[in-house]
Amino acid sequence: MLETVLPDHGQHLHEFEALAPSGFFLGLGFKLGKPLVTINRFPEAWVMRWERDIFISHDPVGLWIVGQAKENAARWSEIAASIADKFDVLEAARKYGLRYGASFVTKIGRRRSCLSAARPDREYSDAEMNILAGKLNLLAHLYSQHAVDLTIKEVEALRQMRLGLSHAEAGDALAISVSALKLRLSSAQKKLGCRNVTAAVVRAVEADLI
Repeated sequence: MLETVLPDHGQHLHEFEALAPSGFFLGLGFKLGKPLVTINRFPEAWVMRWERDIFISHDPVGLWIVGQAKENAARWSEIAASIADKFDVLEAARKYGLRYGASFVTKIGRRRSCLSAARPDREYSDAEMNILAGKLNLLAHLYSQHAVDLTIKEVEALRQMRLGLSHAEAGDALAISVSALKLRLSSAQKKLGCRNVTAAVVRAVEADLI
């Protein structure tokens, strides 16, 4: 998916790696509380620990990101001073090299995107904060220009096609006529930039749309 919306994504990720030697997490285009595109370059051992201990419900950084309704940025030390870390998530992260960090949220249209970056040696400077915020904003803009918003009806139609149903079977499953189904599929194809239904289904799956 990232390759589709960001042709030069490799260069962007390389720049993030230089600014975040302990790793970073990038989430683009939140929908229903979940980013549609994610890149997680934090240490694998930490990611496994984070998921195993269900830190998603207790991580002050994650709670801060979810709580931001508009563009904002904060160092992890600032977040820790405002959100209680009852499960010592940030202390656990330090053992994996994530000793200092910063998180960013930007909003393009109705979609939010986020970035968390970490380093082992010192706090991020104001200049670095500005650079990281600018990079997130750029990627969020690029993503928004290529993002696809399918309607619920279009998603339902594509899901039926993914099941391998015929047009008649899919129409019956959705309680609509075959012509109505084809109209939904045609609209979805155009939004996804695909020539046929099969390609549209593949693209929608790759984009986590269905």
